[in-house]
Amino acid sequence: MFTSSYRDTCLAAMGGFVSLIVGITDWRAGTITEASYTGYGTRPAWTKNTAAATSPVGGRQVTNNGAVTFPQNTGSAQDVIAFGIHTASTAGTLQAIGLLDADPPIFGTAEETAEDITAPAHGLATDQRVFVLAAPGAVIPTGLSENTAYFVLAAGLTANAFRLSTTSGGAAVNITAKGAAMFIPYTAVTIATNATPSFADTVLKVQM
Repeated sequence: MFTSSYRDTCLAAMGGFVSLIVGITDWRAGTITEASYTGYGTRPAWTKNTAAATSPVGGRQVTNNGAVTFPQNTGSAQDVIAFGIHTASTAGTLQAIGLLDADPPIFGTAEETAEDITAPAHGLATDQRVFVLAAPGAVIPTGLSENTAYFVLAAGLTANAFRLSTTSGGAAVNITAKGAAMFIPYTAVTIATNATPSFADTVLKVQM
């Protein structure tokens, strides 16, 4: 386990520019589709607050010190799903991805030859969008994939279990080998024509 001081050092060294992301092809490789609305321009800079403990305590995090504002959208509306932290205002290296949702990641398990994912008090709702990420020391249930966006289905949805589909209201993914993973909720946010996207003070969080 990394010490808090080392985590703080890594967080302090993160890039100083923020992007808007419309699609994620590969989380680990950092392959994304960045926003391209008319007027988007270069990525705005951000200033980080001093690293602090996450809530609940378990890791360390930095937040933005002051609002981060993007150029106005002077063209057609565009949906975004995440923000990125980069080392430069154009090009550079993508270092972190944060999905646009206030709900925390959920740890869930699944058994083979089943469709249900068990996650006590998960709080997910019908048609909620989630990405799946491997959890340390665990194997993703066979049938699910890291770089696929899923919908939560109404069928089989209880307080402690849910099913996923690659389409809204579609067929549930069949789990063919048991495993466990992190399920990360996200919400698509529309940048409307003439809108000026902005993140308020301390809204952006990068944790490790």
